[in-house]
Amino acid sequence: MSQPDFLICLNCESPCYVFEWGDNGCEEALCQVCGNDEPDQFATEDDFDAIVIDHGEKQ
Repeated sequence: MSQPDFLICLNCESPCYVFEWGDNGCEEALCQVCGNDEPDQFATEDDFDAIVIDHGEKQ
């Protein structure tokens, strides 16, 4: 997967432009809104859209 322009913080849903992208995805990230720095708590725009759609179908 190619490096995205931004990631979305799953804690506050803000776009994040401060991150390191590797072969396996997000390696490091920092949300400047909420301070989240857990790489597994960030998603690409496509992944975030899939989560939102999936969550909406379960309700």
